Amino acid sequence: MQRTAFLDSWRARALAGLVLVGAASSLAYLHRGDIAGFLGAPEEKAMPANGPLAECLSQRYGAVDKMLQEGIIDEAKHRLFRQRAAAMCQDRFGG
Repeated sequence: MQRTAFLDSWRARALAGLVLVGAASSLAYLHRGDIAGFLGAPEEKAMPANGPLAECLSQRYGAVDKMLQEGIIDEAKHRLFRQRAAAMCQDRFGG
C-alpha cells in the first residue's frame, strides 16, 4: 500500500481551513470599525470643544448636507463625505 503525501491528506486540508478561518477572523477584527460603518452603524456626533473646529465642521457638514438635499450625492456618499470632513477638520484644528 502506497502512503499518501502529507499535502494530499485530510489533515493538511483541515490545517489550511484553520489558517483560513484565523486569517479571516484577524482581518475582521482589525477592520471592525470599517465593517460597522459599512453595515450602517450610527455615526458618532462630533462635539468639539474648540471654536475653529466647530466652525470648520459646521461649514463642511452644511456643504455635504446641501449636496444630499440637492440630490447630487446619495446617502452612502453623504455618510462618507461627512466622515472625511470630520477627519479633515480634526486634522487641521485638533480634536
